[in-house]
Formats: sequence, structure tokens, C-alpha cells
Amino acid sequence: MKTSQDRFKQAISKFPKLTTILKKLDSANVPYSVGGSVALYAQGNNRLPHDVDIMFLNEAHDKANEVFGLASEVIERPNVTMHKSTPVKDGSVDFLSHYTVIADGEAHHHPPTQKVPVKFEGRTINLIPAEKIVAIKLIGRREHHHDLDDVKELLVHPDFDKEMFWEMVDLLKARKVVTDLLKSFQIDM
Repeated sequence: MKTSQDRFKQAISKFPKLTTILKKLDSANVPYSVGGSVALYAQGNNRLPHDVDIMFLNEAHDKANEVFGLASEVIERPNVTMHKSTPVKDGSVDFLSHYTVIADGEAHHHPPTQKVPVKFEGRTINLIPAEKIVAIKLIGRREHHHDLDDVKELLVHPDFDKEMFWEMVDLLKARKVVTDLLKSFQIDM
């Protein structure tokens, strides 16, 4: 999907501490990508985000924790597991890694290696592609925070790249699960 610099700025304007966090990560040369609802909003979803997910490869998360004096905790939800640390007390920004969705007893994981760029304050910020986020949210059957509504909206968005979506699904080794879920939601892809 296309990224919008203006939509990215609008989304992150809700999180005044984020700019400082991103600058600190950049200064320490910690690679990251912005995921979750901020990335989706910047790529065309209509729902404004309620928090910011900063996604890391495992080693980079360890380095980010060092920079911010944090420790990760393992979060286990019915369909999702992850390592999480929170650099601000209000919980508006989360550092995440080891993000795995579970469907039908099988774990589906692929690190945040695909990126789409957006310009922000003279530098490039990497976002997780909407197509990958949709695949992960769909597989994880996340029902909180309107995730399934986001999935349904984005699957029919005119800029949604269905070929990339299926590539992401295959990277997650989840074609059967996703095909069955799309049928259950009566979505034809």
C-alpha cells in the first residue's frame, strides 16, 4: 500500500514522546520499524491509532532495552505471544519482538524484515507493510482494538496489494489458516 507522510505525522502527533524515542534509537543505531495501527493509518486505514508499536529483530530489541534501561517481559495471549518492553510510563509506546501468532495450535512467526519507507523530519522511518500486519492480525484472530474491522477494511482497500499479502502469508507458512479464515469472514480474495 502507499504510505502518506501527512497521515504518519497526524498519527504520531497523538504521541508527543515518540519523536524523542525515535531520535534516541536512531542515535544509538538501533534498527526498528513502526508497526501496528500507526503503520496501518499511514498506509490508508481509517482508524487513528491508540498506541505505537515499534518492532525489532530480537537482537535490536535487546540493544533498545539497553539504551532505555528496560527489560522485556514475555506476553502470552490466547493467539499471540511476544516480547514487550515499554519506554514510557503511560504505555503509549511499546517495543516488541519475537511476535508470533498462533492459529489452530501452530505458531506463525516471521521477523519484521519487510519495510515500507515514510519521510519524517528529514529522515526515513520504516513501516511494516500493511499487507503483513493484516496477515498477522487475521491469523491471530485478534478481536480487541477493532483489529478484525481493520482487517476487513484493508482487504478491500483499493491500494491493498493482494500479491504481497499472499507472499506475507506464505512467509508465515499460514496459507491454509488464512484461506479458511477468509472463507469464514465471507471475503473473496
